[in-house]
Amino acid sequence: MAKKQSIEELVKIELKDSRFHADCMALKVKQLRRKTKIINSILAVSSSASIASWAIWNDWAMLWGCIIAVSQVITALKPVFHFGKHVHTLNTRCYKQEALFLELDSLWYELKDGSIEKEAAKTRLNHLKQRINENEFFDDEDGFEFSKEILEEAARMTADTLQTKYNITD
Repeated sequence: MAKKQSIEELVKIELKDSRFHADCMALKVKQLRRKTKIINSILAVSSSASIASWAIWNDWAMLWGCIIAVSQVITALKPVFHFGKHVHTLNTRCYKQEALFLELDSLWYELKDGSIEKEAAKTRLNHLKQRINENEFFDDEDGFEFSKEILEEAARMTADTLQTKYNITD
């Protein structure tokens, strides 16, 4: 029979999970912002290049043609990828995840200093878990997938935060 976990252990588990997801979201926001910046920079350069090409079209016709073609493809595909929408959606979720994590943090310290009864802590934890799960759920339209690199970096960030702030090492 499985050992019943204490409320402290349950909060610790939720702290780890919530911190990890907040770190994943923050890293994904950075990645999406970078992609948006690159795409917008390419479009800006190609637009300027299109204007400049009028003056030297004869010497660099193939290069300018390629730049214009690439910019047209990017312009056509940009609405399909929704980077701006994804950044907004994920940034909002990331902010909410951080706020929920801080509520867990508060619960953790209230349990540590004994200022909350165990039954009240269980009720509050269950309510927090429900809100965290709702925040972490993304529908298929959003299509957020975290790369192996993001997952690994988030795991390192989470482990560092948990060790530094809560002395949690496992």
